[in-house]
Amino acid sequence: MSCAPSPHILVVDDKRDLAQGVALVLSELSSAISIAHSAEEALTILAERPADLLVTDIRLPGMDGLALLAEVRARLPRCRVILFTGFGTIDSAVQAMKDGAFHYLTKPFDNDALLVLARRALEEVAREDELRSLRAELGRRNHFHGLVGRDRKMRALFDTIERVADSNASVLIRGESGTGKELVARAIHLASPRKDQRFVAFNAAAVPETLAEAELFGARKGAYTGAQADRKGLFLTAHGGTLFIDEVAAMPLPLQGKLLRALQEHEIQPLGSDRPVPVDVRVISALNEDPQRLVKEGRLRRDIYYRLAVVSICIPPLRERPDDIALLAETFLVTHDDGRLPARSLSPDGLRALLSHDWPGNVRELANVIERATLLATEREIGARDIVLDGEEPAPLDALPGEHDYEAKKRHALEQFQRRYVEDLLAAHRGNISAAASAAGITRAALHRIIKRLGGPVS
Repeated sequence: MSCAPSPHILVVDDKRDLAQGVALVLSELSSAISIAHSAEEALTILAERPADLLVTDIRLPGMDGLALLAEVRARLPRCRVILFTGFGTIDSAVQAMKDGAFHYLTKPFDNDALLVLARRALEEVAREDELRSLRAELGRRNHFHGLVGRDRKMRALFDTIERVADSNASVLIRGESGTGKELVARAIHLASPRKDQRFVAFNAAAVPETLAEAELFGARKGAYTGAQADRKGLFLTAHGGTLFIDEVAAMPLPLQGKLLRALQEHEIQPLGSDRPVPVDVRVISALNEDPQRLVKEGRLRRDIYYRLAVVSICIPPLRERPDDIALLAETFLVTHDDGRLPARSLSPDGLRALLSHDWPGNVRELANVIERATLLATEREIGARDIVLDGEEPAPLDALPGEHDYEAKKRHALEQFQRRYVEDLLAAHRGNISAAASAAGITRAALHRIIKRLGGPVS
């Protein structure tokens, strides 16, 4: 059983006894500790072996600790730097934190305080390494034509897509709402020889029955009331490519029969036309209910079911692939990174909160939770307190630390109100800042300031 290598810590101080003492204290955190007695010696060591943590005095012979900090930040941005400072150099240490130092300690310092700071610094490095690793994974084997997953069920799904993509066979995709059925359909299209042609999506449940036939097959001018011009229809729009029909059982039974004929004959007949039109279209359909039950209930024709399900693919719900939750959450964090704020990351308790949920809304629900958290989180790291799951409320005031601190509770209650209010306001106006501000009776600039204070983007 392999274990992760011990983090490399470099201690720099021209006083040899102090350097040895600091190294002894930090040996509790790592077995890989180096000592240097000047900044120049430290840079030589770092050139041979980069460090995870540098602990240095500000006052050094030759190049001082502040100059060393600048060099390390330029050469090794991953490395965290903790500075030792005397009373006379506190202002320099504070400025150094603005320039990228992790923290500073005034001498004489407490060993426990040093351990706490060093442990926090190393944990931050480890989290960034994990984040970097996850992002690299997204671009490799766990990312497949827009689908993300490393769970064995998703790997099997990717393999199935690759096997069926080259054919023209009809595919029926089954899965609960929010699992990504259209994404799977697009992945099949992108992995197929039709990838350079159109992918057209049609949601049968979202179109009135009276318009569904014209939407799919087209119509001639005057075919029905309001048909003032020829209508092309989605089959012809997708000619040479792929037509995805979601919620196919929502189509009325007579229309299902016309769809069956189009699949069998490779031709369609627009409304108001007496002449069939040949089409070359691969049809992929989707259902979020059991097709056998739909057939028994008379909502899905048996013959169209067999024709659509030449290949049947079932997408596993998110609750059955918990290993994908962290990977998907990271994907959505990257998606919502606007480049103006430090990159968001999940804290361990934030990830635990995600893993404890059963995700009835599947991947779509997870995407919404992460988007909401990135908008409202006040820190770079998203923790459990920032994650509001469906059916849950933020932590009650009596569950907060400092339960007798009136001012702290008042501030927390106000923050929770503002978060919920701004979230609902922006959702109601689809993210339009001007419209949201007008509805709230405040200026656009004022709403910008509130969103910024809550940690969200301000575009």
